[in-house]
Amino acid sequence: MLCTAPVFAKPVLTVYTYDSFAADWGPGPVVKKAFEADCNCELKLVALEDGVSLLNRLRMEGKNSKADVVLGLDNNLLDAASKTGLFAKKRCGSGCR
Repeated sequence: MLCTAPVFAKPVLTVYTYDSFAADWGPGPVVKKAFEADCNCELKLVALEDGVSLLNRLRMEGKNSKADVVLGLDNNLLDAASKTGLFAKKRCGSGCR
C-alpha cells in the first residue's frame, strides 16, 4: 500500500516562535486564523521558551530544520543567528519595508 499526501493538501508554513506568542492568550491564534484565511494554507506555530531556545533549536537541527520562519529573536541574538548560515536574505516586492 502506497501512502501519499492528498493531492490538494494545503501547504504548511512552519513558524518557530516563543511560547507567549503562540499561547491561547497571545497574538498567535488570531494571527494564525487571519493568515490561514488569507493564504489558504496551514500556519503551524512551534512554540519554544524564548529567543535563546529558538536559536539553540535551529543550531541543533541545522539544515534539517522544519522552520520556514523564525519569529522572536531579539537584537542581541541576531548576530549569532546570522553566523549560523541558516537564514535566507529577505526577498520581497516593492511593498517591502
